[in-house]
Amino acid sequence: MLHVPLCIVAALCLAAPQEGVPAPSQTPEPWFAYRSFRPAPAPIQEFAQLGVDTVCIFPANTDCSLGVPYCVSPPIWIGPDRYDFASLDGQVAEVLEANPKAKLLCLVDLNTPLWWVRLHGRQSGFEDTFYSQGRTIATPKWREDTKAYLQAFLKHMQTAYPGLVQGYVLACGGTTEWQDCSWGEESATRRAAWRAWMQERGKPDPVDIPPASVREHVTHGVFRDPNQDALAIDYWRFAHWITGDGILYFARAAQEVLNHETAVGVFYGYILEHANARLLYEGHLDFDRVFASPDLDFFISPGSYHDRDLGGGSGYMVTLESLRHHGKRFLHEIDHRTHTSKSAVALGVAVPGHQAGFPHEAATIAGLRREFSLALIEGTALWWFDMFGDWYTGPAVLGAIGQMQTLWTEFAREDREPAAQTAMIVDAESMLYVDGKAPLIRDLMSSQRAGLYRMGAPFDVISMADVANMDMTRYKLLLFPNLFVVDAARREVLEAKILRDGKTVVWVYAPGIIRDNTYDPANVEALTGHVLGQTDNLASKPMDGWTSVFSPAPNLPGGVLQELAQQAGVHVYSDAQEPLYANGRFLAAHTRDGGERTFRLPRKCARVTELFSGQVVAENTDTFTSLLAAPDTVLYRLEY
Repeated sequence: MLHVPLCIVAALCLAAPQEGVPAPSQTPEPWFAYRSFRPAPAPIQEFAQLGVDTVCIFPANTDCSLGVPYCVSPPIWIGPDRYDFASLDGQVAEVLEANPKAKLLCLVDLNTPLWWVRLHGRQSGFEDTFYSQGRTIATPKWREDTKAYLQAFLKHMQTAYPGLVQGYVLACGGTTEWQDCSWGEESATRRAAWRAWMQERGKPDPVDIPPASVREHVTHGVFRDPNQDALAIDYWRFAHWITGDGILYFARAAQEVLNHETAVGVFYGYILEHANARLLYEGHLDFDRVFASPDLDFFISPGSYHDRDLGGGSGYMVTLESLRHHGKRFLHEIDHRTHTSKSAVALGVAVPGHQAGFPHEAATIAGLRREFSLALIEGTALWWFDMFGDWYTGPAVLGAIGQMQTLWTEFAREDREPAAQTAMIVDAESMLYVDGKAPLIRDLMSSQRAGLYRMGAPFDVISMADVANMDMTRYKLLLFPNLFVVDAARREVLEAKILRDGKTVVWVYAPGIIRDNTYDPANVEALTGHVLGQTDNLASKPMDGWTSVFSPAPNLPGGVLQELAQQAGVHVYSDAQEPLYANGRFLAAHTRDGGERTFRLPRKCARVTELFSGQVVAENTDTFTSLLAAPDTVLYRLEY
């Protein structure tokens, strides 16, 4: 039997969420906030004049991926058990001097300072967490030291500034978003944790981390075999679990200080964004467990980088409806590159994503209105990320944000009325069986959002792990882009909640090809009624009380989804095949090219008001037509 040091066992056990933990004493505000790596007085004051009094600070100890410090102030964690809280106080004072009414959101940098890596770096597992999170995250010394820093930081802030901070964000890993960039490579502490993890599950001691030739191997094209590649599947499951375990460990440590009186959040769960060469490797597939933790109150991600340019649909990186199911909030980070934002930092390195930025002022305003409308309709919080400065400049852009702040104040607290009759159901478990470098991964989910946003009807995104405990009755069209693993228990859930009541179910690529620990193409027909490889085109088949549609190719375009939605009885608001967002109270549309657009409502509306212009565009009707500029985003208030 493997001897595992007690310190490692203790560290892993401490991360387990506890039952019966009280809910936060107050629900997180629907934040409309300002954030910057360089929070200078002038933009804080400009946003304060717009009514934006929530400011996010990041008193970091580390450098960012562009080779410059996240924070221009001196580091706080300066040595073993040595903290320069004068630097932290100075950063708080700068915000309060610029806006005395400010409330704070605060990122806490859990990445390893350079001195820590140098001090311990001769030992395996004592590495830079920014790029080697997976090699360090099971290291007891790192957990202990970082927990001490986190708790000292929180105690100082809560004592020195009671009531000032509305939420803390636990930031670690690549770009502080818990992204593991180590590609599964080993360290002594990771190996020990892996061996313990396997044996706790009744499996043989693997002795070592599997080499790349084993952990990257796929037996069937893009698929791993559940038996021949079992060790690789287990290892990648562990690699995501250990990231989730680290998040839960520090969330629990934060609550030991905060006692659920201040909200705690993380960037995590990017199943819709991390595509080929990322999704399998970067540790975000344990989100089902992390989302359910009572120690975390909200989650964050930037708007999607896959479809964010002018005319794009944007969208979220996470399973938003599953977050709602678990009682969590979401914060939408608007970090889209405007026409005035800096394209490069001090070292001359270009800011990633700048090539998809908004090219001129009208495009910037239309793009920012799109992000705002998406957040308002989906009921999320947001912050305007003025990353390295100059993102939001000029009277027109600031005026647009000021108007959005006014609309946010008026409408953001209203109860959200869901309107989606379409759901995309994604599965973390299935991705452990897919070649992590296969280009297919991008098309399965990351790119698929573009078509969904252009189908002319709203949609929800749900994790397969939550379907059994959610009400699925309002969904008429259900898309499964990556459900490759279907055991007996999952088949039972599908039959109870999905394959019934006249629903149309769209299966993609190789649905259910792995069944009860067996890879067999015949499993696809057993689940869907369609023979794998029989057609290269979309095929539909009536089943017992539902319709089965099979798409051998992923990434269905908006026009195809729109036709499927209409056939399924989904209400389609527009035929334009441009980005559209809706709930029971609001309807928004985004366009690059402009022109006349006709919108159909689910029922007659007493009044339709376009909120950015203030114009009443229709009364006592269920259909109306508007002339959209090029470019434009319109946001309609629906009063029944």
